[in-house]
Amino acid sequence: MNLNADFNNLLPGETVAVGLSGGIDSVTLLSVLTQNAKRLGVNVVAVNVEHGIRKQASIEDSRFCATLCEKVGVKLYSFSVNAPDHAQRNGCSLEESARILRYDCFFHLLDKGLCDKIALAHHADDQAETILFNILRGSSLQGASGMATADYGGKIIRPLLRVERRDIETFAKENGLEYVVDETNSDVRYTRNALRKNVLPEIERVFPAYRNSLARFADNCRSDDEYLTALAEKSLNAVDGGFAFPVGLAYPIASRCVISALKKLGVQKDYEKSHADAVIALSFSQTGKRVDLPANLYAVRLYYNVVIKVKQADNEVIAPFSLGETPLGEGTISAKLNPEKVAFGDGLYFDLDKLPEGCVFRKKLPGDRFTKFNGQTVSLKKFLTDKKVPADRSNRTFVLAKENIVYLIVDLEISSLIKIDKTTSNIVQLKYFLTKE
Repeated sequence: MNLNADFNNLLPGETVAVGLSGGIDSVTLLSVLTQNAKRLGVNVVAVNVEHGIRKQASIEDSRFCATLCEKVGVKLYSFSVNAPDHAQRNGCSLEESARILRYDCFFHLLDKGLCDKIALAHHADDQAETILFNILRGSSLQGASGMATADYGGKIIRPLLRVERRDIETFAKENGLEYVVDETNSDVRYTRNALRKNVLPEIERVFPAYRNSLARFADNCRSDDEYLTALAEKSLNAVDGGFAFPVGLAYPIASRCVISALKKLGVQKDYEKSHADAVIALSFSQTGKRVDLPANLYAVRLYYNVVIKVKQADNEVIAPFSLGETPLGEGTISAKLNPEKVAFGDGLYFDLDKLPEGCVFRKKLPGDRFTKFNGQTVSLKKFLTDKKVPADRSNRTFVLAKENIVYLIVDLEISSLIKIDKTTSNIVQLKYFLTKE
């Protein structure tokens, strides 16, 4: 049989690395991709991460992956990590630690330019399980949206997300695929396993089409979440050292304003619902009332706005992108639309229509990522190091970014994401002038 895999997120000439555990799902994905590699015009490699959880058993699984890749002629990148030690040191679950370390390995390959995409073998049953798991934990619309077919700017893809597990099993049998079985997948002491083994079969007995139903539900949740997030972005304004939104917004929009502001200021995971609620409560307080937030941030009620700022604003000078002149640090940014003369070397030039809404000028932050002109995405730190930018200048570098995606490094370089091409109709010339000694 042919699996209805989704390869729309792959481009000809790209190298895609299959996240290979040795289980039936990832082995099937590897098989499907290698069978279609020539038609798609892509190069297929694989990556295996041994998590240090199942001791000798997981080592044997990694050896199986190495043998399989040698057999099918696919290059394998192997990693060994210690998830139990990471979990103990960081106070998180074993599953979360394994995921964090696994993704660290994935992004190491991406940063080194050894692949362009990571393909994971999540399928429709995994999606249904994830949606139910998140709902039962009381998640937001974002959690109820489940997994996306592409994440992290399209670098992580899931070609089998609409394929049912039973179809994967049929494909593996018809193609004589060999694979290993992780015995911990049957251990119902793990919450997800209990859901998969004890709950989902009963749901399927009553609702045979529950996978498709949950997928449609997730699509609706994602659509609603994107709409509310868009409303929040329109209400969120960059101010000196932070972001502001007006008091009186409906809770779903105000909470997204808070979360968006935190993310733009570098807080990706260390926030809780209580933080958003505390910030929103400032709407009902007198002006000047403030609350402390993670990562050296605070929120304050200032007349008709709630402002989220860095406590030491000089460390993270922030200004929203706009045409014209914008004060920034010790200088001024000048952004001219469609200048009369384009002279490369006289400032930076980019395609305005490729720049997403909500970009801000700020200092560089940990986790920032930059796409070079060859299409390779690396950490901003690595890019500046490779460019031999001195440490004292690197620490004073301003970027134009949205969340952790950097589109422009002031006075140095633009990302290929906004480069000018033959279709460009709106060119921006950007210059930075020092105005202070």
